Amino acid sequence: MKFKESALAHKLLDGLDGLEIGGSAHNSFGLKTRNVDYTAELTCFKQEEIKLCGEALPVDIVSPGDKLPLDDSSVDFVISSHVIEHFPDPIKALKEWYRVVKPGGYLYIIAPHKERTFDKGRNRSTLAELIERHETGKVPETLNDHCSVWITEDFVELVGWLGWNVLHVQDVDDKVGNGFTIVVQVAKDNAPSLNVAASVAKRSASPLQPAWANPQRYTQATQPSPAAFFSGSSDLQPSNKLMELQKENERLRRAITDLIIEKQMLKDIAQGHV
Repeated sequence: MKFKESALAHKLLDGLDGLEIGGSAHNSFGLKTRNVDYTAELTCFKQEEIKLCGEALPVDIVSPGDKLPLDDSSVDFVISSHVIEHFPDPIKALKEWYRVVKPGGYLYIIAPHKERTFDKGRNRSTLAELIERHETGKVPETLNDHCSVWITEDFVELVGWLGWNVLHVQDVDDKVGNGFTIVVQVAKDNAPSLNVAASVAKRSASPLQPAWANPQRYTQATQPSPAAFFSGSSDLQPSNKLMELQKENERLRRAITDLIIEKQMLKDIAQGHV
């Protein structure tokens, strides 16, 4: 058994040279890629591949997916399907993928949607949690191999925080269908700094910014510093009025994100991508 290939991936990536992180024979994209995996040995995942379709996709580059042995701006795209959730620090992985892609190239990511996988009963991973992992190296406790749990809006928020351009969004991916697709177009003039504190400070100057006391919300009010948030400072107790404002900002943020996704889905439909 093999899953169908993605029409959107072919539309954007045919004729280009890229990397696939953790590729598999039963879920092939049918693109010109080199497969990156942490080992070339016959792991339980590779054994499952063989059971499903009679073969395993060869590994071309043995390397951690978040520490690639490649030069900056050396490939046209990086693609992955149901892989990013396995990294304890997905921000590190995303930055590494962004690093090796040429300006104008693509990050093409399919991730499992919380409501359509066995992660349904788990809490979603917040932006603050992901940033904390990135800054401290903290590894999340999990009952399965999924270190992060998202719905589409959460990943759009993460990419927005990184300052990257979301080119396409599929709330239901056009491959297996139990995940969502996010396509980022790489522009190196706005590539994120490896200094997270500097990145946070830059975004804090914007009227639309992460609310550090709860990154699910956005607010124009003055925010406590990231250091205060991550240290668990007790001075973050909000007043009732502030809590009301935060709730309203949450509703507005969700509405804006929904509009962005809806607009992109309509664009994809009009262009025959879905």
